Amino acid sequence: MSAPYLGILLTAAVVGLFASAPAAVLARRIGYGIALASSLLLLAVAIATLATGPVHGIAWTGPLGDPESLQLDGLSAFFALAASLVWTATSAYSIFYDDRRSPGLAVCYGLTLGAIALLVSASSFLLFLIGWEIMTLASYGMILQATGRGDRIFSAAFVFLAFGEASTLLVLIAVAAFHVLSGGFLEGPVSGAGALTSLVFVAALLGFGLKMGVAPFHLSEWLPIAHSSAPSNASAVLSSTLTLAGAYGLFRVVSDLGSPPAWWGGLMLAIGAISVLLGALFASVSEHTKGLPAYSTIENNGLILVALGVALLAEANGLTELAVFALFAAFFQAIAHAVAKTALFLSAGYVEHATGTFDLSAVAGGAKRSDPGETEGTLVAALSLAAAPPLAGFVSEWMILESLFQSYRFSSPEAQFLGLLAGAAVALAAGLIVVAMVKFVGFALLWKPSPGATAPRAAGLGTTVGAVGGILVGLGVGAPWILKGVAPGVAAFAHAAVTAPVSGLLAVPDGWSIVSGSPFGILSPPVVPIAIGLASVVAWGYFRLGGGRRTRTVEPWMAGSAPGRPGETYTSFGYSTGIRIMLRSILRTREVRASVGPVTEAGLATPVPYNVDLEVLDVFKLFYDDLVAATAAVSDAFKVAIMPGRLGRYLAYILLVTLAVVVYVAVAA
Repeated sequence: MSAPYLGILLTAAVVGLFASAPAAVLARRIGYGIALASSLLLLAVAIATLATGPVHGIAWTGPLGDPESLQLDGLSAFFALAASLVWTATSAYSIFYDDRRSPGLAVCYGLTLGAIALLVSASSFLLFLIGWEIMTLASYGMILQATGRGDRIFSAAFVFLAFGEASTLLVLIAVAAFHVLSGGFLEGPVSGAGALTSLVFVAALLGFGLKMGVAPFHLSEWLPIAHSSAPSNASAVLSSTLTLAGAYGLFRVVSDLGSPPAWWGGLMLAIGAISVLLGALFASVSEHTKGLPAYSTIENNGLILVALGVALLAEANGLTELAVFALFAAFFQAIAHAVAKTALFLSAGYVEHATGTFDLSAVAGGAKRSDPGETEGTLVAALSLAAAPPLAGFVSEWMILESLFQSYRFSSPEAQFLGLLAGAAVALAAGLIVVAMVKFVGFALLWKPSPGATAPRAAGLGTTVGAVGGILVGLGVGAPWILKGVAPGVAAFAHAAVTAPVSGLLAVPDGWSIVSGSPFGILSPPVVPIAIGLASVVAWGYFRLGGGRRTRTVEPWMAGSAPGRPGETYTSFGYSTGIRIMLRSILRTREVRASVGPVTEAGLATPVPYNVDLEVLDVFKLFYDDLVAATAAVSDAFKVAIMPGRLGRYLAYILLVTLAVVVYVAVAA
């Protein structure tokens, strides 16, 4: 297909996503159907862009006289591909999921998708900012559409909006500094180095990092609270593509700034490593079917920063081969996380409909018996996030660890030590996230079905989750070919020709193995499915020779008591208690008691007047709580000093302000 036609299709895809919002006012399913068709169209254009080269859509003159247009290059096409994959699944899911009387959720959903498509395809940072702000406001609207306690939902949405606007302010600073540096808003490489370039980088890292929810910007756990409070289709979009938009913005700015100093990579590596560890830790102790994957988002976005940090450090040290390998790891991690997290959030919505709760201790696996496709899709997604071979998450995390193993080649001892610490953090987080995913699957899907669990409202929910799981299998098994397809995106980021780290190895045919020269290990992810397949053949043969299957069942031992009594069932909370005890020096907790009236539990002789909830804290949460308290105290003191209720003080204040304005105008004139 020729480039002009691709440009028309790109424009149609972006316009179609926005058009799904007003269409949803007429009928929600029409709106979601238009979003589904537009997502598929954007997916096709993104794939064609990676295969044939940049695509240019509609162009016009902006309000400041700069040329504006919709376009995709290798970098933006990769992120458009990852986002449109997610939107295809969430739009199909939403057709069956959203049965609200109000079209508000469908309208905000369409605006969010259109805004992200706009900022990804924007040719200038000015158009990027417009899409960024629409995305923030529309996402805020999606969270408000959740059902449940109105005060909690409004609080979560308001906190999300506050952090979103803080992110916009920081991105605006980065764009303004970029304009001074380059003389315009058009996206593209700039030359030069110094304080202004570092200002652009730091402001971009803070602004986009805040949207990604990485440490220390996960403070008060705003990302998990907001994402877990939203409807499930909105949660999938927020966690998989809104944070992906933050990653795209960071990739775009870093790419345009050219050769980075070493401290850029070191800072990014440190932030990423802390985020990986804290995200995995909090996910392992979360008891919420949507809070757990939301914390996992922090961990996965931290992995993206770790890979990008290694790439910048390697480039600063002249290790081109390592830099390219780490970039491929960062790109693959971005798409692997987006797809897997979509399945997990959609599964959480499915479980909610099947069991009527988001509490893992109360879910009791009611969804298992109603749709095998949903269970299998969720299992694949959880295994991928736990880096189980041969799935997509295993490939990306293996590549990131392989990159960290090479940190001894950095010239600075400080950088070498930082790489060592980051490797330890990623390795520890890999174990913790396995705990989290086992908990999610075990208590949400594979537990004994609870009495009274109802079937989901539509089979389309489980089918969508199963299809996303199939994509994850394809990404993992076909990783070498996926990396070849990603190469144009990495080349656009590096502004240089690159070759995918794929070749032959030992008995593996050429092009089937992910390698990167002699410094790297000889084990490669594609070898694992081959070994698993051969081992499965042997196991199957042994099983067949053993004759028929025999299943033995026994009654569970409950310390001499009859099983099933209140307080004796093994719960999700009990599953994570060991981690809480072992890591209590890092993982701080406190009990929050809310009066709920006299409630008598079965088996207890006395009423329980309080509902006890366990709040999980970390050092960042405690620091920001103290900062908020100090700021409020200073504000109150300033308010009392300026406005004590005396007329003379008010008049003096007005006169001083008027004098200051007159002096300013006189000097400016």
